[in-house]
Amino acid sequence: MASTGNENPSRVMVDSWKNRMIQTILYVLVSIALFGIVVETCFIYHLYTTKHSSELLYDKDFLRTDPTEDTSSFCIMEASTVPSKKTRAPPFKAFKPLAHLRAYVERPGADGVMRWNDKVDLELHELEYKENKLVVEKEGYYYIYSKLCFDADEVSFHHLMVMTRPSYKTPSPLELLRNRYHGDHSKPLKKVGSVQNSYLGGMFHLLKGDAVFVVVKSGTVRLQTAADNYFGMFMV
Repeated sequence: MASTGNENPSRVMVDSWKNRMIQTILYVLVSIALFGIVVETCFIYHLYTTKHSSELLYDKDFLRTDPTEDTSSFCIMEASTVPSKKTRAPPFKAFKPLAHLRAYVERPGADGVMRWNDKVDLELHELEYKENKLVVEKEGYYYIYSKLCFDADEVSFHHLMVMTRPSYKTPSPLELLRNRYHGDHSKPLKKVGSVQNSYLGGMFHLLKGDAVFVVVKSGTVRLQTAADNYFGMFMV
């Protein structure tokens, strides 16, 4: 029997329905994928804005501490107060022990121990300042440093970083760092009253109770500004 050339109408309807179903399924899948991308973008944006807002809040209110912490140690010491406390909060939240001391008006004592200004510009956190020494409260590795400005007209200048350790049987101080300066006075100095700088710095493992201090032997420390002479340490 010869073909009439006309397709079965029912089959055409079935094929059309299948095409519409495939298009609908593809549309749904594409919509779900786009919705997932939008949700992920919103989630990332929310995390970023939350973190950024927290950082801004911390910057504006850096003295705010955990309500469970003891806030009595986070007070600003005035010049008239006696520095009896071991901890004074620096102008940021410190997570490790640190200290930075400056000298301004006092020269070394008769024993050569350098004296530091404990009334103004005292940065001290989880370290004790006692008798011109920094006493360690937490064992660990510390970077200690000191810079002194001295009179270059002197014959010599000895700058030392010294430590005492209670656990040692002998009380003799241990020299950690030393800088020796010997001026060349074979020719007159170009300028009378010239100055030199001495810097010491190094990393050491310190135990609880160790006391670190600066000693000057021979020579004259020049006290011009608080930035000329300083001493500090921090845990790494």
